Amino acid sequence: MALEKKSFKSMKAKRYNEGDVRQPQWVIDIKQEETDELDFGKSWTIYRVPTNLLEVHKNAFIPKTISIGPFHYRDVRYKVMEEHKKRFLFLLLGYDNKDQDGDFGGYNLVELDSIVSLMNGLEKRTRECYSEKFINISSDDFVRMMVMDGCFVIQLLRLYHKFCTSDSIQERVVDDPIFTTRWMLRALQRDLMMIQNQLPFFLLQELYRLVTSNPRKGCDVDNISLIDLTLKFFDPLLPKDENQNVELDPDPEEYRHLLHLFRKSFISSIKHRKPLKARTGSTVTKPIFHSQQRNQNTRSKQDSHFIHSVTELNEAGLKFLEKSENSNIDMFDVEYHNGVLKIPTLFIDDNTVPLFMNFIAYEQCDNDATPYFTNHFMLFDRLVNSIKDVEVLHRTGIIHSVFGSEKSVADFINKLCREIVYNVDNCHLSEQMKGVNDYYRAYYSNKWYVWWTRLVRDYFSSPWTILSLLAATILLLFTAAQTFYALYGYYKPPK
Repeated sequence: MALEKKSFKSMKAKRYNEGDVRQPQWVIDIKQEETDELDFGKSWTIYRVPTNLLEVHKNAFIPKTISIGPFHYRDVRYKVMEEHKKRFLFLLLGYDNKDQDGDFGGYNLVELDSIVSLMNGLEKRTRECYSEKFINISSDDFVRMMVMDGCFVIQLLRLYHKFCTSDSIQERVVDDPIFTTRWMLRALQRDLMMIQNQLPFFLLQELYRLVTSNPRKGCDVDNISLIDLTLKFFDPLLPKDENQNVELDPDPEEYRHLLHLFRKSFISSIKHRKPLKARTGSTVTKPIFHSQQRNQNTRSKQDSHFIHSVTELNEAGLKFLEKSENSNIDMFDVEYHNGVLKIPTLFIDDNTVPLFMNFIAYEQCDNDATPYFTNHFMLFDRLVNSIKDVEVLHRTGIIHSVFGSEKSVADFINKLCREIVYNVDNCHLSEQMKGVNDYYRAYYSNKWYVWWTRLVRDYFSSPWTILSLLAATILLLFTAAQTFYALYGYYKPPK
């Protein structure tokens, strides 16, 4: 077989060299390239963040504590965590449960050789998931990275479940530096949500299946799915309503990595509520860049999705309300009806900012990811143009932020959507935006209505303005009456 392949390549080279002497060598090399070995990106699920997004908010994409996967492999900034990975590997293998006689106290030991053999078999499929080949990482080093990082993630999820389900707060169920150091656990939750810090979910699932194939005695965590462990671990980053059940597909093959799984937990409700439909009737539509020149047809589409700022819409009489019902479980449930726009609360803090940025980055990189988060924050970007806009949203409860000022919130929202490719035809908020625009246009199409609503807004918006108007009216009437009687007495003096 090897001889036939070699013969074919030599015939191919001979064919291009004989009658094509004047062609440059690079042309000949391309013609002789074996296309079977080329990576056409069909299996990519884990991407490097585009440079334009990275420059806008670099801190949201660069891990602070730990490196998982090949993107930051051997980075000296994460060298300290390598010892923690090794320690967690030993914990997963069961070396922490030896008794005085050297036995494992009834715990079934997972053999390291079995893990290595499993990872060797998954190396090719794992490499194909990344948007880069990483030819500088040898096969042996890549498998070692898979073993160390995969075991660390699995053991961390298992220990976190044990940590959260302890019966007593005083009881230190998990006596480990990662759990006893207050800042470290939250830092790990943020780092493991970053798009460049991912392992394929099938790798983690196969490793978890191997670890739990012989359940340890008295260890309830081995009976819990990896999907549930993952959602429980990342829930503090953006808490959901505990009374609401997240409907997710139990099949692990449906999920690409931890970031993809956690994102799915937010979009499951909107996917059941209403499917996205392209306005053109096609599932493949042309993206619109913020800075590119648009033709008239594209401009009309863009205008149909344009929304004025909160201040401008308020002047037109549109009201903003917090949609409190199920807002924690369905952050996309934006509702418009009869001049009232209801938006679920948006929480902005040190945890949600990098989370939202990585959700958006994933949607920008993966063609199969419907841009729910991108559309949602594009709506906020268009509503917020100034500090006054943030003040209104903050006062109505739509925005909850730990940032120091409204200006910081406005800068963040506008910065979040910078350099984003936005598709106007693939938006789940099309109906709501159309309703707002129709209301705005109808308001300014009737000048008498505009004058009347401005009168109501300026003089009848509060009891104090009503009292002031009433006092001014009474004073005006008394002045007019006094003037009338003075003139009347002058022209018709009493006899």
